[in-house]
Amino acid sequence: MFGFIPEKSRTFALDMRRFLKPASVALLGGFCGFLPAQIAAVRDTVVMGPGYSSQVYYSLQNGTVGTAPAAGWHLAFEIPIRGAAIRANHARGVTVYATSRDTSGWAALSLGDTTVRLYNDNCKWAVGAFNQTAAPNNPFDVGWGNYDLVTHITTGDSLYIVAIGSVYKKLWIRRLQGTSYYLRVANLDGSQDTSYVVDKTLASGRNFVYLNLLTAQVLNLEPAASDWDVVFTPYLEQVSGTPYPVTGVLQNLPVRTAKVVLSSQANPDTLTPGAYAFDSCAATIGYDWKRFDMSSNSFVVADTVYYLVQDGQGRIWRLRFLRFEGSSTGRVVLEKALLRQTASLVESASRRGLVVYPIPAQQSFQVELPQTPFVGRITLLNALGQPVWQQPVETIAPGMTFVRPAGLPNGLYGLVLESPAGRWTGKVIFD
Repeated sequence: MFGFIPEKSRTFALDMRRFLKPASVALLGGFCGFLPAQIAAVRDTVVMGPGYSSQVYYSLQNGTVGTAPAAGWHLAFEIPIRGAAIRANHARGVTVYATSRDTSGWAALSLGDTTVRLYNDNCKWAVGAFNQTAAPNNPFDVGWGNYDLVTHITTGDSLYIVAIGSVYKKLWIRRLQGTSYYLRVANLDGSQDTSYVVDKTLASGRNFVYLNLLTAQVLNLEPAASDWDVVFTPYLEQVSGTPYPVTGVLQNLPVRTAKVVLSSQANPDTLTPGAYAFDSCAATIGYDWKRFDMSSNSFVVADTVYYLVQDGQGRIWRLRFLRFEGSSTGRVVLEKALLRQTASLVESASRRGLVVYPIPAQQSFQVELPQTPFVGRITLLNALGQPVWQQPVETIAPGMTFVRPAGLPNGLYGLVLESPAGRWTGKVIFD
């Protein structure tokens, strides 16, 4: 009966509020309650190409900002000064094997020395396949090697075998010194023994710099880290405990996302971002917003699944997917709407670890703040859990630099960030 109210009737209904008693206003409000303000939504298309041949970097504000060949690289090396992550291109046939030999066993290394397969962490960009063996209680262990507080060099102590399809290579990440990773790579029979230098400065301002082990090319593939929010890409996911190639969406480092499943009758314009927990896990959007329907031989998209996305500038977007055409075109149709220009959102309680760098710090350290704007305080704790320094924090920036407290000895300190919205913890090492 009330499925449509002409524009003139709506104007009349609003004008009548001036003359009705409060009880009548409440009644009229109920009458008009199913007419919430509409939020302008925009449709866009992302194209990965046949066979998902391209990784597509996407900004919710600006659309597609860059593409890169999904099969053009084998290893990715973290760029920021705090980082020593090394990731593998599992979705394009790269398999990483840990081995039982240390670096003294380079000449004799063989397939018989492999122990376990290593995989990238899909939630944490800073944990690649080669970082999985790091001792959890040792902040200087990066998996493939150990950081030295005196020399500031991370020295490799492990050997790996890397399979690229049917091609096997043995690999030794010898060290990370300054801005350069030094590697040694050879065939299993010792032939084509080659040294590589992967320099972070080749891709300054990006998250990773890439290496093609077959062509010996060091590649700058990403747009600037500040230019994109999500990347549409193939990757490997654990599905029912088994590694399985999928195609989906991974979010950039400062981005946080909340997944919201609505009923078919619900109005998405009524979504309130503050009612949901936002997560920094890179695979929060992931791949399972679609499924393959055998009867129709096509993908079905869950169009009542919405994602609330806080981008790197603090804007809040509503995102949902409308169509996925599969590997024939790699085409994705999405719908997005800007909900807020800025927001103060609390990260999911399960992921309240702070990003603190550099490691180690000397005269100052930087902290990526979990929400913007931020009003609260920061505290450093000694090994006994006792506060040794505290400072109020009030900023609208996504991160802050703090000067090392005068007279504070070298060592490992706990870091606590508190606000009315929550409590976050991390570590800082002073050298």
